[in-house]
Amino acid sequence: MPATGLLHRMGYVFAALLLAVLAAPPALADARDEFVAGRSLQCRACDLSGLDLSGRKLAGAELSDANLSTTDLSGADLSGVSFFRADLEHARLDGANLSSADFTDANLSFATATKADLTATIFFRARLNNVDFSNATGQGTVFRRANMIGVKLANAVLPFTQFEKARVAGLDAPGADLRGSTFRGVKMQRLNIAGGHIGGSDLSSANLEKANMAGTIVAGSDLMRASLIGADLTDADFSKTRLLGANLRDAKTTGTRFSGALMPDASWHE
Repeated sequence: MPATGLLHRMGYVFAALLLAVLAAPPALADARDEFVAGRSLQCRACDLSGLDLSGRKLAGAELSDANLSTTDLSGADLSGVSFFRADLEHARLDGANLSSADFTDANLSFATATKADLTATIFFRARLNNVDFSNATGQGTVFRRANMIGVKLANAVLPFTQFEKARVAGLDAPGADLRGSTFRGVKMQRLNIAGGHIGGSDLSSANLEKANMAGTIVAGSDLMRASLIGADLTDADFSKTRLLGANLRDAKTTGTRFSGALMPDASWHE
């Protein structure tokens, strides 16, 4: 075939491909634009970093396809995004990068954020009831004043997390690493952190009644005036902790290590 004929034929092929791309459904062509415009709740693995999504209702929408009625941002880059007062109830955020994202006053009840990056993520006053953060990672996460009823943190690695004045009940965090975190004065009803690590944390005046802390590393933590009534401390490491004024009534202490701890009666445990 002559060179000119070949060039003409290639031109036709290119034109056909271009028309096919232009004719592609917008949702397939650019899921990000569809999501940002509010026409879709599906944006898996999208780069939405730095956007302001304050006040957005992402808990559902009147869409023709019922399967698209739940927000799915799994694997998305949401770093630095503002979700101030956004509604993300039942949203899927599994594997998402939520570092430095701001969820102040947002509603994430029943959402899933397993294996998410929560580095410096802010959940100040957020509704987090029944959220699954299992296997999440990061540090410096802020849960101050958040509602955390039935939250899951199983095997999460979130050192230096802030829980001050959070409303916590039924926190299920077996195997979690929350070392160096602040729980000062927090009432943690039915806490389960068996086999976890909260060493070096501030647990002063915290309510840990009937908590499951079996096999947990608590070494070096401050538990001054904390309530551990009926808690399971079996085989836990409480060495070098400050327990001055703490209440250990009916606590299970079989195998618990208290070496170097300042005990409730102000005596030092050898």
